[in-house]
Amino acid sequence: MAHEVETKVLDVQRDRVAQALAKLKAKQLFDGRLVVDWFRTTGSKEGENSWYLRIRSYSDGRSEATWKGKSEKLGASRKHREINLNLAEPGQLAAMFEEIGLEKYAHQEKDRTSWKLKGWQFDLDTYPGMPPYLEIEGTSEEHVQEALKLLGLQDHKHSAEGERVLIQTEYGLDWYDMRFSG
Repeated sequence: MAHEVETKVLDVQRDRVAQALAKLKAKQLFDGRLVVDWFRTTGSKEGENSWYLRIRSYSDGRSEATWKGKSEKLGASRKHREINLNLAEPGQLAAMFEEIGLEKYAHQEKDRTSWKLKGWQFDLDTYPGMPPYLEIEGTSEEHVQEALKLLGLQDHKHSAEGERVLIQTEYGLDWYDMRFSG
């Protein structure tokens, strides 16, 4: 079981981030659309569970299921336990979740470009109706801070909030149903 330590840098310029990471010779891992469905115990309210499940499907045909534990804030970052499983049949797993008493309570679509560099994962995400943000995942709060400095983003607005809270409070959007039109 792995731990994630991450922060989100808000309102970034996609081209600037991509150019900076290319200059640093970061390895691009993915560039495409993600579709994410979230599951919880049927009838539970936001914040009642100390965990959540998601099924994420990539435009390149890959899919994965993720269990995430409760987050702990670490200064500008947050940390949580996470278990990921690759899936061959995401629709079947969604049906199984519903059969065992879970409900799909949220759906998002987002465009993502991902890179790896020196133990960091960089995910540049664009949701419908809001500016892009850069999620930086590292091994510790200090490691994340080092990445912020490397990219010259240490003074840029950032957030340790999860994406739901960030999207709802910062942008006033309905995180529970985010879709690109058409």
